[in-house]
Amino acid sequence: MLRSNVEELIRRCTARLVKSQIMPLARNWDENRRYPLENMKKFAELGLLGLRIPREYGGSERGLFDAVIILEEIAKADASTAVNLHIQLNASPLYIVAYGGESLKRKFLPALVSGKALFSMAQTEPEVGSDLTGLRTLARPEGSYYVVNGTKTMITMGANADVHLIYLRFEDDNSIGCLVLEKDTEGFSVGKGEDFLGLRGLGSAELIFQDCRVPRENVLVKGPGSLRKMLTLFNGTRVGLASISLGIAEAAFEEALRYSKLRTVSGKPLIAYQGLQWRLAEMAINIEAMKSLVYSAAHDTKLNGFPDQFTSSVARIAASEGAVKITNMAMDMFGGYGYSKEFRVERYLREAKGMLYVGGTVDVLRNAIGSYLKKKSI
Repeated sequence: MLRSNVEELIRRCTARLVKSQIMPLARNWDENRRYPLENMKKFAELGLLGLRIPREYGGSERGLFDAVIILEEIAKADASTAVNLHIQLNASPLYIVAYGGESLKRKFLPALVSGKALFSMAQTEPEVGSDLTGLRTLARPEGSYYVVNGTKTMITMGANADVHLIYLRFEDDNSIGCLVLEKDTEGFSVGKGEDFLGLRGLGSAELIFQDCRVPRENVLVKGPGSLRKMLTLFNGTRVGLASISLGIAEAAFEEALRYSKLRTVSGKPLIAYQGLQWRLAEMAINIEAMKSLVYSAAHDTKLNGFPDQFTSSVARIAASEGAVKITNMAMDMFGGYGYSKEFRVERYLREAKGMLYVGGTVDVLRNAIGSYLKKKSI
């Protein structure tokens, strides 16, 4: 499904990096709930952090599909690393590219490309999840600043990011928008970290804002139509997350297929039995369907470089739920061994389950699809 030699080269180079520098260490990172910051340094050296940044700021100005290829390959080894990179490729920095003033672009984008500034995307609050209209973190105008108060929770890279993109409500016009806050801002602190079942290397943490003074020029989106602007960029993040689920599913399938050829029962390999062949066939069918949806959404960037809400939501749901199904089936292929940490499939299952919740639950996306279908003419 790759359309150019460049895309194939990107895949091969990423696969080599994964095999030599990520796969051998992924189990240790998972067991120790460790955020591997050194990965981001490697990605910066290889130019990956600037993949989608305009050339004038040091990036290579590639599209969403290239990011999808890279994330898919990395997720085969460690989904946490893939999610952390996804934030840099498809989330916070693109808000600065799309809506930031020139001074913000000059300040933050070259720093990202070099690996000197990493981003988080702070949306979730203790009592607010996917419904952005209920946000309680508040920005109050005060001279040439906005004073921010509130709390965010379960923020990916919250404990390690240098720059935080904060979703909040602006007191002066009651609009939902976002601004950029640096980690050394007075009044800002990182609270408790999260100990998840899977995706244990996300560096997820609580963010606390107590009278944080943020310059007005750090505001990216506010006012009439602000929520629609932010949701357009959300479409790209959904496809990026879908590619990570796809990578997890592919890795689990490859492990199950390999095991089915090595493990023997009554003198025959598992794959010799028709019932298990059918299971593997079912997994392969699901993966090809997932891949088609994810790749199609990544190519269909007709909304100013981003896919539409329907296409991105369908891809995200299919990949996220498909990955849970396939990792479950892969674990069953291993029998009791699949439940042991000796094999990778148990980690793939934990990661696949976690991807149902990263960046918003899939049930919310069903609402988006339903809304689209309701408006569609027949």
